[in-house]
Amino acid sequence: MMMVKSKFKIFPIVLISYLSALPLLLIIVCLVSPKLNVILATLVVLSIVVVFWMTILKSRSHSVEMSKDDISVKRYFGLGELVVYKYSKLDGFVTVMESAKGSVYETIFFLQNGKRVGCISSFYHKNFENLKLRLKENLVDLGE
Repeated sequence: MMMVKSKFKIFPIVLISYLSALPLLLIIVCLVSPKLNVILATLVVLSIVVVFWMTILKSRSHSVEMSKDDISVKRYFGLGELVVYKYSKLDGFVTVMESAKGSVYETIFFLQNGKRVGCISSFYHKNFENLKLRLKENLVDLGE
């Protein structure tokens, strides 16, 4: 069995970069314009960025590497800590269908002790189908 490593699509990376840089642009605009309340704008923008990074990216944008016996997961587009899960210790996986702007994306979460520990998504990963096949070979499908 070969090792399968996730590959990210370009669009999510560009989108995340844009959404992360936009607040900085807003702060610069606030600094240039003396009529805007800089402190309030900065707090609002930074809180939006922190919530975005801590929720969406933490739960969806995982770099995943699947070998014969285990799955390696790194959160935040592969910038996070490496965590390795043995297939034998995982409960299985669940599939979630998510719609956005006229498209439907499939997201698969793998579970350990009933908790989501990793994710692959057709929105983020360009080799989603290969990753999904490997999961089906090694884990139990717990449904949608």
